[in-house]
Amino acid sequence: MQPSDEDLEMKQDQAPPYEPTVLPSETEQNEATVEQKLSVLTDVETIANNEFAPVDEEVLGVDCQQWEISDWAGLPERVQGPVFEVGGYRWNVLLFPKGNNQKEYASFYLEFSDAKTGPPDNHACAQFIICVSKPSDPTCYALHTAQHRFHADESDWGFTRFIDFKQFDAVDGAGYKENNAVRVTTIVRVFKDQTGVLWHNFINYDSKQTTGYVGLKNQGATCYMNSLFQSLYCTNYFRKAVYQIPTEHDEPTKSVALALQRLFYNLQFHTSSVGTTELTRSFGWDSLDAFMQHDVQEFNRVLQDNLEAKMKDTPADGAIKSLFLGKMKSYIKCINVDYESSRSEDYYDIQLNVKGCKNLEESFRDYIGEETLEGDNKYQAEGHGLQDAKKGVIFESFPPVLHLQLKRFEYDIMRDTMVKINDRHEFPLSIDLEPYLDESADKSISHEYVLHGVLVHSGDLSGGHYFAFVKPTADGNWLKFDDDRVVPSTIKEVLEENYGGEPAGALNNIKSNGRTFKRFTNAYMLVYIRKSMLDTILAEMTDEDIPRHLIDRLEEEHKLQERRRREKEQQHLYMSVLAVSDKSFENNHALDFVNLNDDKTLDEPNCRKLRVRKDQTYGDFKKDIAEAFNLYANQIRCWLLVNRQNRTIRPDTPIAEADIDSTMEDIRYRQSPNLACLRIYVESAIMVNAAGQPVFPPPPSKVAPKILVFVKLFDPFTQDIHGIGKIYASKLAKVGSVIDELNEIAGFEPGTDLVLYEEIKPEMIDLMDTEKSFSASEIQDGDIICIQKVLTEDEILELQSKQLYVTVPDFMHYLFHLRVVQFYPVENNPDMEFQLLLLSTMTYDEVKELVAQKLGADRDKIVIHIPGTKDDLKSRRSPTGTLTDIEKNSYGTDTVLCKLTYEVLDITLKELENNRLIKITWFSPSLSDGTCEEFMLPKQSKMTDVLRQLEQRGAKYQSEKGTRQVRLFEAINNKYRREIDLNDPISTISDNAQLYAEELPEEELNMGPDDIFTNVFHYQRDINRTHSVPFKFLVIKDEPFEQTKKRLQKRTGINDKDWMKVKVGIVANYSVAPIDDDDYKLSDHQFSVNDVLGLDHQDKTGKAYRLGNERGLTIRG
Repeated sequence: MQPSDEDLEMKQDQAPPYEPTVLPSETEQNEATVEQKLSVLTDVETIANNEFAPVDEEVLGVDCQQWEISDWAGLPERVQGPVFEVGGYRWNVLLFPKGNNQKEYASFYLEFSDAKTGPPDNHACAQFIICVSKPSDPTCYALHTAQHRFHADESDWGFTRFIDFKQFDAVDGAGYKENNAVRVTTIVRVFKDQTGVLWHNFINYDSKQTTGYVGLKNQGATCYMNSLFQSLYCTNYFRKAVYQIPTEHDEPTKSVALALQRLFYNLQFHTSSVGTTELTRSFGWDSLDAFMQHDVQEFNRVLQDNLEAKMKDTPADGAIKSLFLGKMKSYIKCINVDYESSRSEDYYDIQLNVKGCKNLEESFRDYIGEETLEGDNKYQAEGHGLQDAKKGVIFESFPPVLHLQLKRFEYDIMRDTMVKINDRHEFPLSIDLEPYLDESADKSISHEYVLHGVLVHSGDLSGGHYFAFVKPTADGNWLKFDDDRVVPSTIKEVLEENYGGEPAGALNNIKSNGRTFKRFTNAYMLVYIRKSMLDTILAEMTDEDIPRHLIDRLEEEHKLQERRRREKEQQHLYMSVLAVSDKSFENNHALDFVNLNDDKTLDEPNCRKLRVRKDQTYGDFKKDIAEAFNLYANQIRCWLLVNRQNRTIRPDTPIAEADIDSTMEDIRYRQSPNLACLRIYVESAIMVNAAGQPVFPPPPSKVAPKILVFVKLFDPFTQDIHGIGKIYASKLAKVGSVIDELNEIAGFEPGTDLVLYEEIKPEMIDLMDTEKSFSASEIQDGDIICIQKVLTEDEILELQSKQLYVTVPDFMHYLFHLRVVQFYPVENNPDMEFQLLLLSTMTYDEVKELVAQKLGADRDKIVIHIPGTKDDLKSRRSPTGTLTDIEKNSYGTDTVLCKLTYEVLDITLKELENNRLIKITWFSPSLSDGTCEEFMLPKQSKMTDVLRQLEQRGAKYQSEKGTRQVRLFEAINNKYRREIDLNDPISTISDNAQLYAEELPEEELNMGPDDIFTNVFHYQRDINRTHSVPFKFLVIKDEPFEQTKKRLQKRTGINDKDWMKVKVGIVANYSVAPIDDDDYKLSDHQFSVNDVLGLDHQDKTGKAYRLGNERGLTIRG
């Protein structure tokens, strides 16, 4: 054992983080503590109690061992002390008297003697104290304390810098060594590892093996989602219901139901943590959504709504309601007369106050607490006049699975911000909810509920972490689900450590300034299950519960993943080879030898992409590649495909037959060391001798008489060029000497006049002199000659009249600049996508002209955008600008390089510069009857011109007895901003404002002298999550709120069913005062400038405004 200085210096294994504690300073950690009063011989128990931190685990044993060292100087560099037993385990001190990996300090460690001899999972959890004392004075000692989980990989733990040799060897009786002797006292306290993870470092930890469950991977900020999913997964009835949703024909990235089924299946059968990316994609989320935390209650509600809709008319129909739906009653009950006004509401979860409530029972009592309406606040009871009354809420039923949301986040009016409530709030393992039921409720069944899950938030409002404690089975143990890790937990971890507030025994937690720590880790959601239904809710899953199609689909995917995993594990044994053939060249109708970016050119049987063992010999590879191309191995020759300095791809040199026994890895390393993929051209012999042997020219050399030249044919009448074969030309022969051979492979009549060009590179096509030799023309192996027939004058004129390219250089220049441009409409309409063949040399106006012709639109009304650039900037128009300037292309031969978006305007660009786009919504008779209009107006126009445009576009008054007067107003973030005067210029409209026009309500024409106006806005749960259309509202003097609500409903146009769910309140200083009393007079409220009415109800548009970068929570799949 040679532990490193860094690893062992004063190290103490860390348990899973719970709460911050007061830690000793670095000086306190690294300097030995000196005690003069206690004796290491007679006061061992006191020393232990003083030094050991309290641990809430069962103690298996405590003992002390004294090691008297009589000859310190004679000790070896490493020495093990006497073995002693504590708690059923054997221990010894491991001593480095001259220091371990350093020379200034003596090093002491406690060693677990049984670590190497027991079973593989053998371990022991212990606190220990090591003391070094003077033999003649047991009260003069230095000590250090630590705690650790000892096992085979970490069998010793302790202190590399235990004591400085200067202090240890001090003269004049001040040191600890006395006459070369020293006493080493070791106190060990061993604990029972109840959960199996006490002080675990979680290296090589296996959640599945330890707990039977696996965790969920965190995508960035999805821990809140992971904790909820684990809770739902462990609610087996819910899991079974999800499996009952038909998903045979769904795609997992587009179907929430299928993605959730797959997630649940993987959680059950995978051996390691499971990803949630597929599920969040099915929500319609991108990677940014995954890095944004959402409200868990809102996320759960949106998810359940989505699943409930998917379950409709399936075997799972009604499962969500049967599990989570309860009923409560809001009432006002007169005290002195027999009159009660009430309404029942459904709920899927209950929000309970934490602030001011010590425990869950107090929160329930607070929830159903009654308010007395008396004095000036008496209730107007129909037929009884003003009466004293009790107002409250009572539960009519509780669901089998009860989700309790603890209100840990609230608005602090003093700080003018949201804050987290970390107050202590206790919750029990079981609770009887019958006391909170209405007298008329069904009490024939037990209402005892047992705790099933605790969802926890650790941190503050600005950030933190979520995890969950769940008890998956009725008689099982509690587990902690913390993203990708699942560990067993104790009851204390589940309850006490998540109550929040000051921990129990807070006197031991007092800082030096007299203040105590408040826990910032606490429960925010509790899951209780009706005790009498535990067996049903948590019924064991069977194979029949899982759809067969899902099993088959996932097992097949698992096999594929396993195959890929094995391939990846063996990847270091293999290399990639890309082999092209003569057919590849002949199928190339573009530039260069082959187009490696064109799938058609590289498609089988013309090309092979192979995975080849690195240790395979070239001889065996030749056999394999010949068989792949249906050729004989002795009739092929493999050439290396190389990138020339002019950026072209050409066959360069053949692989020598002398390499027949070389490995493919050796050949790649020698020939193409910078390329991961070995690229070769498979040359097939064009001649064989009488014995059937191929006839190949000698390999290239300075004296080789033959060179390999490839030939392309250009047909100007079909505007096509492609490979037609290869020739072996003599270096010394004239270029013209091969014309007969060229005519033959081109299929021309003998004697046909040809023009020859060398394709040096795409932008360099040179005419060849037929009188020069191939050597003088600098033709070498792998070069390409392009041929075409000599054209007559009439043929040239015919081609030119058809605007066709006449010569090879002209056509190759065209190919070099050719682009297949994909155009996408800004409106994201797939039906309006199209491709155009364009040249990179075309100007911006030429591109617009072709786009206009394709669309049948006016060129001057088309705007081209560059997708992917900042803010999707419009391409700038430049007289000399080209398509290349619109999107800079990298050099290459890829024919699909450019992707652009376009927009067809209603007016020309010139008109756009002189006009302003007006977007306005016209409402009549209610704010739910809106028609959105868009039009352009000259920038000098007034609001009267806006109204004139609305009238021309058919805006009509729909009310029967309306005022026929119009109010124009603007809103920002769905909040009423100001009314706009009709004579105002349109330039006064804010750029980020929403513009509305409505028919003036008749009630405003009859406005009384004491009536006032207030503004109204809509929000969903959080007043910052605004939605829908705000409006100006008349507050009528002394009008009962029952009538006020009717006017509000009429104004908004919300139907009766949805209006039942609307909660009305006065929003002042970011707080909401709900109005539940129908006799309340809104005119009695002393409205300040910023007071408004808020309508709290669900946003059915999914377009709620959110602060900052917060996105609205939607699940679309």
